[in-house]
Amino acid sequence: MVEHRSNSWRHSPSFMVLASFSLLAIGAMIWTGIGSSLFVAVALVGTAVLLAALLPVAGVAGVLAALPTMYELHPMPRGQFSLLELAILATAAGMSLNVLAQLRNRSWDGVRSLLVPAQTVVPVMLLVLATGVSLLTIADPAHRAESLREVRTVILEPLIFLATARLVLRDPVWRYWVGTAFIFVGLIIAVLALVQVAFDLGGVAAGSVVRATGPYTHPNNLALFLERTLLFTVAVALLKPRWWPVWAIVAIQLLGVGATYSRGALLAVAISIAFLMLVLGMHRWLGALAIGGLVVGGAAFLSAPERLIDAGGSGSEPTRFALWRSSVRMVLHHPVFGVGPDQFLYQYWRRYVEPMGWPERYSSHPHNLVLDVWLRLGVAGLTAFATLIVGLVWWVKRSFDYIREDIWSMGGIAALMGGVAHGMVD
Repeated sequence: MVEHRSNSWRHSPSFMVLASFSLLAIGAMIWTGIGSSLFVAVALVGTAVLLAALLPVAGVAGVLAALPTMYELHPMPRGQFSLLELAILATAAGMSLNVLAQLRNRSWDGVRSLLVPAQTVVPVMLLVLATGVSLLTIADPAHRAESLREVRTVILEPLIFLATARLVLRDPVWRYWVGTAFIFVGLIIAVLALVQVAFDLGGVAAGSVVRATGPYTHPNNLALFLERTLLFTVAVALLKPRWWPVWAIVAIQLLGVGATYSRGALLAVAISIAFLMLVLGMHRWLGALAIGGLVVGGAAFLSAPERLIDAGGSGSEPTRFALWRSSVRMVLHHPVFGVGPDQFLYQYWRRYVEPMGWPERYSSHPHNLVLDVWLRLGVAGLTAFATLIVGLVWWVKRSFDYIREDIWSMGGIAALMGGVAHGMVD
C-alpha cells in the first residue's frame, strides 16, 4: 500500500463517505438482479474495483457491510454470487493495483508486511496445507463440488480478505473508518431485528416467542453476527466511556442479541465482557456484570421459559449432546484426515445420527469449534488452529501495553473471544 500524508485526499472523510456509499449503491444494483447482464456486470464490478483501488478502505468497509448478506445469492454472467463474495474479490483486486504501484516504485513495504508476524503467517500456511490435503481425502467424492464451494467461500476468500484488510488497517485514519463502519453495520442490523420482532415481520417461532432473524434465515446466524459487533462496540465503550453515543449503540445491539433468544450468544457475551473487564483491570465492575446477567437471565426466563430449557427434541437431554456424541464417533472413524470440507451432513444423517438427535438430522456441522475443525480439515487443521491460538495469545501478551490503549485492537480481541466462546457450543 502506498503511504499517504495525513492531509491526503484519501484521508478526507468526504471522499471516504462518497466511495463507501458508491460501493453500497453498486451492491444494491446487483441485489436487484441487473448484474445478470454481461455488460452491466462488467461495468458494475469494474467500477467497484476502481473505487477500491482509489480508496481500499471503502472496499474493506463495503465487505463489512456485506457480511449480513452472505447467504443471498445473486445472478451474474458466470453463476450466482453473494454480495460478500463480490465485495471481497473487488476489494482485493483494487488493493492489488495499489501493491503493483508500490512494487513499480520499488517499494516492498506492503509485501513485507504480509510476511510478519510469524504468529499469523505460519497458521495461514498450515491452514492452506491442511485444506489441500483435505480435498484429496474427502469421505464422499460424490460431494466434492460442495467441498470446493466451501473451500472457496469459507477458507480462500476470507484469507484473501485477511491480507487485504491487513494492508488497509496499517493506516491509522483508515482503521478509524473501518472500525466505525463495523459498529454502524451492527447497529443497523440490530435495529432491523428489533423492528422485525416488534411489528411481526417474520422470524422463527419458538414456543411463545418469536426469535429475530434479521437478514439471515435463522436466529443463530443473526446472533453470531450481532454478538461480534456488540462485543467490538463494548470494548470501545469501556476504553472511551465518555463517548456516550457508543453506549447507546451498545444498548441497541444488546437488545438485538436478546431478540434472537440465542443461549450461546448470551453466554458468549457474558464471558467476553467479563474477560474484557479482567484484562482492563475493572474488577469492581464484575459484580455489576453478574447482577446484570442475572437480571437479563431472569427476564428471559420469565418471558420465554420454554426456550431457555428447551432440549431441542422430545427427550429430556438436549439434542446437542447427541450431536456431539455422534461427531466424536465420526472423528474416531476418520481421526487423521476428517471427512473433509462441507462433508459432515452427508456422513451424519446416513451413518451417525442417534434417535434422540433425529430432529436435527440435517445439521451440517457438529456445533463445536474443535470438532468442526477436526472433521473438516483433520489433524493438520487442528495443528493450524492450535498454532493460531498459541501465537495470538503470545502476541497479545507481548503487545498488551499497546493493545489495551487501542480501542480497535481491544474490540477485535473481544469479538474474537466471543466467537471462540460461542463456537464451543454452536
